[in-house]
Amino acid sequence: MRLTSKWLSWILPLALFGCVPMLYGIGKARLEGGRAAFVVRLPSVPAWQDFAFLAAVPAATLRCEGAPALIALDESGAITREIDDYLRRYKPQALYCLGPLPREAVDARRQWQALEADSADAAARVLARTFWKATDTVVVCREGEYGMALVASALAARLRAPLLFSATDRELLRRLAVKRAIVVGPMPEAAEALKEAGLAAVDLKDAPAVLGWMREQKLAVSYIAVVNPLDREATVIKKLSLAGPLLAAARQGIVVSLPYKTLWKAPFFGIEYKANPPKGTPESHKPPRIGLTAVNGHPFAFVLTSGKNDEDYFAVNVDLNGNGDFSDAGEGPFRTGDTVVLGDQRYSLTIGEGNGAGKADVRLTFPCADDVVADLKAFYAAAGSPPEYLCIVGFPDAIPQAIVRDCEGDNRDLPSDFPFANTDGDLFGEIALARLIAESASSATLYVSRVVTYPQLLDSSWSATAGQARWENTYAKLFENVGFTMAPHHDVNTLKWIEPPTEKSEGRRAQAFDQSSPLAQVSVLAHQTHSWWKDLGQTYDWESDVLLAPTVVESGGCLTTALDRQPDCRSIVARLMRNGAVGFEGNALPAIACCEQQRIVFWNAVLAGETLGHAHLNAQNSTVAVILETDQLLGGPNHYQLYLRGLFGDPAFAIHLPSSPKSAPARVEAKGDLVSVHAPATWWPVKIRVPEDWKKWNDKDLYVLRGGGTYPNRYWIGEGYDAEETYVDATFRTAKKVKGIEQMQTPPKPLGWTGKFVVDENTDGTRTYRWRVRLVDFDQLKGTILNKVDRLDYRIVFED
Repeated sequence: MRLTSKWLSWILPLALFGCVPMLYGIGKARLEGGRAAFVVRLPSVPAWQDFAFLAAVPAATLRCEGAPALIALDESGAITREIDDYLRRYKPQALYCLGPLPREAVDARRQWQALEADSADAAARVLARTFWKATDTVVVCREGEYGMALVASALAARLRAPLLFSATDRELLRRLAVKRAIVVGPMPEAAEALKEAGLAAVDLKDAPAVLGWMREQKLAVSYIAVVNPLDREATVIKKLSLAGPLLAAARQGIVVSLPYKTLWKAPFFGIEYKANPPKGTPESHKPPRIGLTAVNGHPFAFVLTSGKNDEDYFAVNVDLNGNGDFSDAGEGPFRTGDTVVLGDQRYSLTIGEGNGAGKADVRLTFPCADDVVADLKAFYAAAGSPPEYLCIVGFPDAIPQAIVRDCEGDNRDLPSDFPFANTDGDLFGEIALARLIAESASSATLYVSRVVTYPQLLDSSWSATAGQARWENTYAKLFENVGFTMAPHHDVNTLKWIEPPTEKSEGRRAQAFDQSSPLAQVSVLAHQTHSWWKDLGQTYDWESDVLLAPTVVESGGCLTTALDRQPDCRSIVARLMRNGAVGFEGNALPAIACCEQQRIVFWNAVLAGETLGHAHLNAQNSTVAVILETDQLLGGPNHYQLYLRGLFGDPAFAIHLPSSPKSAPARVEAKGDLVSVHAPATWWPVKIRVPEDWKKWNDKDLYVLRGGGTYPNRYWIGEGYDAEETYVDATFRTAKKVKGIEQMQTPPKPLGWTGKFVVDENTDGTRTYRWRVRLVDFDQLKGTILNKVDRLDYRIVFED
């Protein structure tokens, strides 16, 4: 019998107590399972404690029955407010500290069990002795090989086996009745010692070998956490990679390590050249700018030019061969988003001042997104297939985002993770992807502990409550339809006064709600207003210490997920997730009207029980379908919006829903060659909160229409507001080729489909056909439905 994830979900807990034979090296826990929390104090610099933490991952996974609560403390050893808040919600039955005991919060004294160790090897051995009574398998990795230790930690957790950093403790191996050792990384001395001890050794020299072995053992890899092991020293925020094995442990996944010497939008400057320009300089409307890029051990001269009538610089030529001529083959002109080879390395190019932190003429990013994708595909090949979920751990100075040019004729770049969701040649994504960022290794591991123990944190004080903030007030019926109660709407007038108004002053309000706000106790929060990476407009900011319930936060505001504007990597997203949020979806650049499609498709999926990663993927692919249908591959509003929308956190996380839908959402049914698109059982007209920017409508009524499973195509019109047309996505998957699609009814215009469909070629040889269907026509000025149909049918015509 093949052990699928469904089988493992109930076999593994039994195996922990010896109720079934041990599988794949799964050991028997000495201690009673249940809620337990682990902490490890980490120095800020690379230290043996980093490896001790990695050895604690499989121990915590075993002790916590697959949902490890393991938190890295900073050098002070303090239990911070947010850690204390998590422990109060989690209510652990046991507390373990590896190394020096923590400094407790004043009002939260607890009984910690100390696991004393003064080296990584000692820490690994004390963990093995404490948490395993017996195990037929151990995982061995060399201390000092941090990249391989990250992989080995996740593998050991998957096998429920101890992670050791030497194979010389024969007494421990005999005590645990070990029969086999999985050696991760090149360790010939360990293999020899294991043979002398009479053990079988499996030698896995690198991550592809680990993935290949897991494939042979029928251990499916549906979740990959990708990390950069150089982040112990090379990145602004250190050691976020430690969260990778913890995520993989909880999600039955694995870690892959990409040791890039990353450049993230490294700035280079030129000076205006007023004399005769160098040879080969293209014609420029403005005086050209000349400078040097010093990368990869060599300086390369560049010249920046503008077009005949362009006020902004938009092209660069690079003297790659150093002969003083900028017109040789392959030397340009290059644009934002292009790739340039300097020395023997490929770099993504960004031009212009508004595309990063501070001013710069040219910015370079290494590695390029397609090189990252190629490296990831090599891991997928070793595993036998791409994973269902991919979590990129770290800021872009660890694993860079893709640099995508906005459109032809524009130099604005779109920093995006969406290309990493793609495994084939079309634009559609296949992998449910998110990025995990945090203010510190402590915050990152706290976040992971929070999301993987989420079922144990559920509390009626917040788990069935939803919130809306500022301009957003149109989602209440969607939330209420699955059992949520709405918290009072948050707006500017609910913020506290910092300086009360007087006769001479309008006063000044706080920019973030305080701890008494109802929004501190909600499960989901939808937000919309002007924002940036420093604050969620008039709702929460990056200085806030307000503790949140485990909340999924989504915003249609601008620039909340911008990761290229702060050299110190500060971010409102990281602050929200430090203080309690379990996920965030938002925009990396100024959002536009068509963002509403992504927002509502995301929420429709979340409220249907999908994970955050799949909800985000649904939203992105819905947008891709519009891009293909409306010919926006070279640019356009949906093309722009596709790349700037991002998900942050654990892509495999799903929220608790209070109830099943009370009113049936829209649905699509396929039977043979007939696809039927059904309208939602209920339509909800909503009077919107008019944004202050829509000055023509500040004292007038405007409405939108909402229905479960539907989404709006939103666009700005000359009357001074966002118009909406409501659609349902029809999808049909088949192994056959489709010749055409026919609408069976003739509804009154503008109802029906657009007459166009697009195709997504799937990696398994099937195809998914997609088209948009309009089932309702709505008057936004009056708030009334003009026409509607409950169902439309489509005949699929297959090729012979």
